[in-house]
Amino acid sequence: MSRLFRALVILSCIWLQAVGAQGATPAHPAPVLERVVLVARHGIRSPTHPIAELDAHTHRQWQAWPVAPGELTEHGQRDLALMGTALGLHYRQAGVLPAHGCGTGEQLAVWSDAADQRTLQTGDIMAHSLIPGCPVTPGSLPPGTHDPVFNDLPIQASPALQHTIMTDLSTTLAHDRETRPADVRKAQATAQAVIQPAGCTTGMPCFTQPDRATWHKGAPHLSGGLSQSADVAEDMLLEYAQGMPCAAIGWGYPDMRHVIDILQPAHNHASRLVRRLPALAFPRGHILAGMIVDLVAGQAVREPNGDMITATTPVIVFAGHDSTLDMLAAIFGLDWSFADLPDPTGPDTTLGFETWRMPDGQRRVRAVIFHQGMDALRMEQPVTAQPETLPLSACHPGQDGSCALGDFTRTFTERLDAYQHK
Repeated sequence: MSRLFRALVILSCIWLQAVGAQGATPAHPAPVLERVVLVARHGIRSPTHPIAELDAHTHRQWQAWPVAPGELTEHGQRDLALMGTALGLHYRQAGVLPAHGCGTGEQLAVWSDAADQRTLQTGDIMAHSLIPGCPVTPGSLPPGTHDPVFNDLPIQASPALQHTIMTDLSTTLAHDRETRPADVRKAQATAQAVIQPAGCTTGMPCFTQPDRATWHKGAPHLSGGLSQSADVAEDMLLEYAQGMPCAAIGWGYPDMRHVIDILQPAHNHASRLVRRLPALAFPRGHILAGMIVDLVAGQAVREPNGDMITATTPVIVFAGHDSTLDMLAAIFGLDWSFADLPDPTGPDTTLGFETWRMPDGQRRVRAVIFHQGMDALRMEQPVTAQPETLPLSACHPGQDGSCALGDFTRTFTERLDAYQHK
């Protein structure tokens, strides 16, 4: 074969490859995750009141905890680290955290509620498990300081604000007396059967007595059978998640794992009546909600200590409480439940707001929720972070539940502005 002929053959092959490449069907570009804002509840803690008080109130002897009231346990810290590790893997695969190493610039910002040690610890654990070995310093106000990001309800609320909250709560409670769901009534009756079957006739705790709304220590509260049932339901759930012996939970009452599921609607219902009451949720949560709206829109945000979360930081974590999740659910119109965790705001549950750039250039916001099941918490099982999408029904969501970024920011900015101008 002559050199000229070989050259012609090579040139023709190159030309055919070029033509084929031009005529090939291009691969469809995929949506790109640009930023996520996560709001995490702290891990497993002990009851917030001394066990002696719980014993005296219920006339039962509750199990001892290895930590002071309201503190994270070592078991809870390990579970939380498993959640943080799973979230880190999920968001590395999604491309907003570095696949290897620590990356360049600020990849992760963490802000923790300074009011309690358990939330400060949660921020620290999340920071070091999302990007292991990387220099991430969680931010917070000084320990023990009230942080308006997580609760801006004034300690001395104005008479007008207090009146608005208490009027709405009393109205809601009056309606609830006529419409309380059957599973909540069953939860109260079960609490009575487990703790003090004759309590309503002997002067001991009566978990089915009427409820009333009170203002105490600068905030609204329920008092009565529902609130008492809610408290013991949460304490028993925490005992189970902590890994305490099943035979010791409920003083020998049979099948306590199933009973905990039956009890939990009392806790969930009390949370809906109070924590998700809009008249309370907006005063508490408007600062954090506003920060979330700004962050998903790609803006920088100033933290209460004066530091900035930059516009280029792709992952932001706020470490708070179950009440934090409840108030955000009310503000953003979200709702969720889990088949394997009877408390929708149980330990380590994490709410997320994701900003996606679509192939057509449009940006959309998706709300997601992550959790660990009851038995996963108890057994310290590794977590696979599989988020459930929560429809953002307030801002004209698409079929996938997400909203156009413009609709999201406009809808919730208007909601927050309306609260500010009341």
